[in-house]
Amino acid sequence: MKRKILLLSVITSQTLLFANSDSLGEIEVISVNKTKQKASQSTSNIDVITNEDIRQNGYTSVVEALSRSLGINISQNGGIGQKSSFFLRGMDSGKILVLVDGMRLNDPSTTNSTSMIEFLPISNVEQIEIIRGGSSSVWGANASAGVVNIITKEALKDGVSGSVGINGGSHQTKGSDVSLFYKNGKLNAKLLGSILDTNGISALAPQNAEKDDYANKNLTAGIGYDFTDTTKASIAIIKTKTKGDFDDEYNPNGANDDYSNFTTDSTNISSSISTKIGAVESVLNMTQGNYKREYFTTSLWGDGDNKYEATTNEYSLINSYAHKFGKSILGFEYKDIDGFNQYNTYAPTDGSFINKGIFLSNSINLTDKLLFEANLRYDDFDKFDGKVTYKLGAKYNILDNTSFRANYYTSLNAPSVYQLANPVFGEILKPSFVNGYDMSLSYKDFVTLTYFDNKIKDDIVYDYTNWGYYNNSADENIKGLELAATTLNIYDNFRVRANYTHLIDMKDASEVPLYNRAKDEVNLFADYFYNEGTIASLNVRYIGDRVSYGNMPSGNYTLWNINLTKKYNDNVDLGLHIKNLFDKEYQSIYNYNSEGRSIYADIKYKF
Repeated sequence: MKRKILLLSVITSQTLLFANSDSLGEIEVISVNKTKQKASQSTSNIDVITNEDIRQNGYTSVVEALSRSLGINISQNGGIGQKSSFFLRGMDSGKILVLVDGMRLNDPSTTNSTSMIEFLPISNVEQIEIIRGGSSSVWGANASAGVVNIITKEALKDGVSGSVGINGGSHQTKGSDVSLFYKNGKLNAKLLGSILDTNGISALAPQNAEKDDYANKNLTAGIGYDFTDTTKASIAIIKTKTKGDFDDEYNPNGANDDYSNFTTDSTNISSSISTKIGAVESVLNMTQGNYKREYFTTSLWGDGDNKYEATTNEYSLINSYAHKFGKSILGFEYKDIDGFNQYNTYAPTDGSFINKGIFLSNSINLTDKLLFEANLRYDDFDKFDGKVTYKLGAKYNILDNTSFRANYYTSLNAPSVYQLANPVFGEILKPSFVNGYDMSLSYKDFVTLTYFDNKIKDDIVYDYTNWGYYNNSADENIKGLELAATTLNIYDNFRVRANYTHLIDMKDASEVPLYNRAKDEVNLFADYFYNEGTIASLNVRYIGDRVSYGNMPSGNYTLWNINLTKKYNDNVDLGLHIKNLFDKEYQSIYNYNSEGRSIYADIKYKF
């Protein structure tokens, strides 16, 4: 580990010498305050994964792309499509809001309102925005760790355009994707589709056991119309179906479990209409999410069929005012969340709640060098007490190339409908609450060092003895360091990037470990630009100490990945990707396999 930290220090020092004037701050994001703005106009810690990043690094899934990002750690119960544990700054996925084109993907029928990111295809993703730090003061409940917003591709030119791609590789993996766009002066429309099928690997160890296959079908469609230059409307739908096998750890057959399987079916629909009068813009959004999951398994207790369903209806009115000092936003929201779960022939259990929210956000350029940001939100629940959350942030440009930012925030996490339906006997669940802050020092956005500290009160945890959920009386404190560095234009054609995350504390006040978080994570990227269209990339990833439930070790390993991408001409892109080059055998969750050495290739034709 000392060698890796030394390597990162060298990279950091090189960055100070070779960074140029390009800046992440010029990229527009919408996840900070629900309106489009430049990343530089926020005090938040922001990362953006572009379509070019996805292409160059050969990411085959959203899970893989996120796992290489600063502050994010992902462990998985097996190969592609298997259940993932998703952490941002050490906080679990129930505290991370995930969106696709602004549609909320967190499934309230899951154990902690997580989003099923392992089911998200990446073939038609244009950009992934990652906001690190408490965001409940704008987004409401379950955004305590941050926000991940996945933005799908849009038409880049007038007329008809699109692409067709195929991919395949190890484990008899094969897939295809298609995109079709139409754009003219007022109308724009898109249709994106993808399919993926793989034989997979055995989820449970040993690796030579029965394989657990996986299939995914996704359809995304949208249409927008500009009635005038200032009034626009749009509607979109995302439909995802998956099916696959998994290994139930309680199945007497263990890794050779050829019975346990799952199916999922989710539909997300959104519509919006916006109008702008001078410097004031109002946007009315309406979204609905429907989630259905079924798990068939056999275990020591006999055969079982587990069903989970949930529906979310969300309405919001976002009003923004762009003034000479910055931007002010007033938002109103209404959410109706309902769901149930049923095991075999037992009577179903259900849970639901209604959430009404109002928030005010202000970003103000007090001087040419000082940006101030303040958010205030109130959430009312029909099942819990109302909560106030807020954020105070500041960003100061010390020199032309150096800036300091600091944020203090509070956030809340509402129980999922699954948790509401399955409390420990006699327990009345309530939202957990987070007090946190972070401080960052940046040089041109190419070297950034961040310290963060989050205290979680009344976290909702599972009691394995009494088979239910309760609010933890022992407070949790998760703090750590993040370091990101990039070099550009070394010898005109070589670039090095790296990020490092260190969690200082991963236990609650009673010394109970927080499982599946890696204490240290290092990602090193080296890109060689052979010519304008040919890029070779090396990714080295180190995962430090990590324990699964029962204090079983599942960390301390290094993985090497190689990617070669070639733009054959303006229409054809080729890619070759070697994962886990040295065939490292490792487990991100104890007793569950991970993919060994594998090779994938893809080709895409654009028109």
